[in-house]
Amino acid sequence: MPEEKKVEEKKEEKKDEKKEEKKTPNGEEKKVEEKKPEERKKYKFLIVSGEGCGTQIAHMLKKEGNSVKMFIQDPSSRDDLDGVLEKVDDWEKEKSWADIIIFDDIGFGFRQNELRSQGFKVIGGSYLGDQLELDRKFALDYFAKMNVKVPQTYEFDSFISAKRFLKDQTKRFVIKFNGKAGDEKSLLYVAQAKDNYDLIQLIDHYNRIWNTSWGEPTFVLQEVIEGVEIAVTAFFNGEKFIMPVYMNFENKRLLTGDLGVFTGEMGTHGFFTFDKLKLFKNTLKKIEEDLKKDGYVGTIDVNCIINNDGIWPLEFTSRFGYPLITLVFEGIRGYTRVTDLMVGLVEKTMDFVEADDGYEIGVVVCVPTFPYEDGFERYGKGMPIIFLDESVKESFYVGDLKMEDDVWVTAGALGYGFVITGRGDTIFDAKTRAYNTLKHIIVPNAIYRIDISDRWIKDYPKLHRWGYA
Repeated sequence: MPEEKKVEEKKEEKKDEKKEEKKTPNGEEKKVEEKKPEERKKYKFLIVSGEGCGTQIAHMLKKEGNSVKMFIQDPSSRDDLDGVLEKVDDWEKEKSWADIIIFDDIGFGFRQNELRSQGFKVIGGSYLGDQLELDRKFALDYFAKMNVKVPQTYEFDSFISAKRFLKDQTKRFVIKFNGKAGDEKSLLYVAQAKDNYDLIQLIDHYNRIWNTSWGEPTFVLQEVIEGVEIAVTAFFNGEKFIMPVYMNFENKRLLTGDLGVFTGEMGTHGFFTFDKLKLFKNTLKKIEEDLKKDGYVGTIDVNCIINNDGIWPLEFTSRFGYPLITLVFEGIRGYTRVTDLMVGLVEKTMDFVEADDGYEIGVVVCVPTFPYEDGFERYGKGMPIIFLDESVKESFYVGDLKMEDDVWVTAGALGYGFVITGRGDTIFDAKTRAYNTLKHIIVPNAIYRIDISDRWIKDYPKLHRWGYA
């Protein structure tokens, strides 16, 4: 049976349940016995984290009644979710306790594969996933396997040779770093001048201030492709992709109007879809067999530029995306529990993810000195999150926060506070709900963009014309 039909039948069943007769044949009110909520199985989840990225996953699983333990590798982020759930110093000692182990970041791929081979139920990626996200050259080879267009990309390990290269170019380029420096999103830069003069000057600057803790500089210069930036995310259960896929649109710069430095992401909008699969079928679907061979379990995302010439893939995200996962949680809220999603994935019992058929938006709320660590202890750490209306917590997803005296306060190392989501039949409805929710939350010196999803007005007509939306 087609997946679309299964979903429609489930929705009809729900409607029929709501229409249950509440009157006797004589027209009198019929007493309906209230059914007790079905007792659902509780699970033991162990969250293994690099820098506390998956706090919202851990928090949601805890809210749904599960036992959750969390390990955070980075010492400066270990206070995330203090006062909320149990933290552990050695996750390896806890692995036999857990029903399911969730890794929230890349870098653990080889160990994840080992654990799966030993019979542990593991969500979060694999060795192949690490290669796809961390090794840009490796990813480019995979893009070539997809038979899609690939932007011209050149590898460098010397700033001087990169400058020489750029002086002879007539196309604009973007600089992207590998390894640890690749996590420093503010280092990424897209040339604005046609002759790349601004990028050349910036490369001189990087050469002077290079931080040796990032290792030797290795990076790529990639041709800038004009078009609509769009990503597709899908759930993979170790054997196949689970429908629907999630189409999403990132806003990576810090400030409204796409000004300021690049961050991990300041907000995203998107939607689940069963039928607009042109992008998915021409990218992720083509590596399904390789993911299966490697035992990959979790979400995987490919970010692309689309224009009249077709699909130009840029990079993989072989893990849960942030704040993308909060949009997914918003989309499934009221339909599918986060617990059931995780269990269904790892146990291969889920045929599809039941979710809302509208749109979602997520707005990242930060405090100084995001996205830089320097100064956070002085200017941003310990800021209280004050709710003027408790009901807005339904659309509130924690980031780097902890609980002190029943009050959420900022924690961690960067100032990535939380994400507020909105959902609606249209992008406008979703945006309105998200920003109206923010009016009921006070955060001293809060930083967030007020234009998340505005690009949809320009992007949608083009994507519709090309058959992607």
